Amino acid sequence: MKFLLEADLEKLAKWLRFLGQDVEVLKGAINKRDVLSYADRVFITTSKKWERHLASWGISYLIIPKDDWEVQLCLIVKYFRIKPKLLLNRCPYCNSQLISVSKEYVKDSIPPLVYEFGYDFTQCLQCKSIFWKGTHFPKMEKMLKHILKRC
Repeated sequence: MKFLLEADLEKLAKWLRFLGQDVEVLKGAINKRDVLSYADRVFITTSKKWERHLASWGISYLIIPKDDWEVQLCLIVKYFRIKPKLLLNRCPYCNSQLISVSKEYVKDSIPPLVYEFGYDFTQCLQCKSIFWKGTHFPKMEKMLKHILKRC
């Protein structure tokens, strides 16, 4: 799926990207021009005041409750039937695709101990961030399971 989220849903965007979803985040105040420039995406907002406008502009949208990003993630996963699996194929920071890179290629950009363990590495095509499934990965899986139990 392709989503467009309002600016204050950045943490939710990050987790949707972990699940392989294409997620853009609007920066600043919401306006018609910006929303229409992403008309091919489902707009996710916590503000009911936009409902009438979004409907009249022909934009697909979902209004979610405020404050609890875990509940928000759970609702979106269920509503759009997103497979609850950490794909880690999109950059959580800028939404670009990640590509596999050799450990030699990233050697000077990662901690020596990480290099020694020889993880599989990916790098963002856009922002050049480097990722690997280290000791944090099982914690992320556990967190996702915890979140989905709340649904």
